[in-house]
Amino acid sequence: MYSFKFSNISQLTNNEQLEKGCYLCVWHANKIPPHIGLLINGAYYSLKVKGKDTGIPLVEIMKVIKRKSIPTVFAEVKLCVEKEIIESIFSTFGKAEASKFTCLTPITQIFNQPKNVNMLADLLNSFQSKNQLGKIIGLNLDSNFEGILSYGKKEIEERLMKLNKTL
Repeated sequence: MYSFKFSNISQLTNNEQLEKGCYLCVWHANKIPPHIGLLINGAYYSLKVKGKDTGIPLVEIMKVIKRKSIPTVFAEVKLCVEKEIIESIFSTFGKAEASKFTCLTPITQIFNQPKNVNMLADLLNSFQSKNQLGKIIGLNLDSNFEGILSYGKKEIEERLMKLNKTL
């Protein structure tokens, strides 16, 4: 069952499609839970268990996604957010930690989302309801991929704890 279904997923044909604008990056889009980051004008930001990525060039994240064949969705967000705001918000976080912060936390702050937006599907539904979700681009997705699988806070916490143990 899906917590969010995408419509009209187009295939990524070249990196230039992602160099301008704002995209929510959903890594391991077929997993529970997926990982998310933010791509803005070719610079990538993400909060991870190992720390954070701030301003990583698009070409670098694409190398990882392609080398590891990671199923990834790039969902365009039709909101203009200044790089300084993104960097300021990310600077307040050290790393993702169970029961504290997830990869979603800084992104909800950047887009000024209400407290009840605490899952990826909540964020996508919020954008969609305000007509702020643009084109959806996929890479390394199975032909039967439709959307984000249903999961809860429990699965996020378990994943974060598991990743922390591998550090």
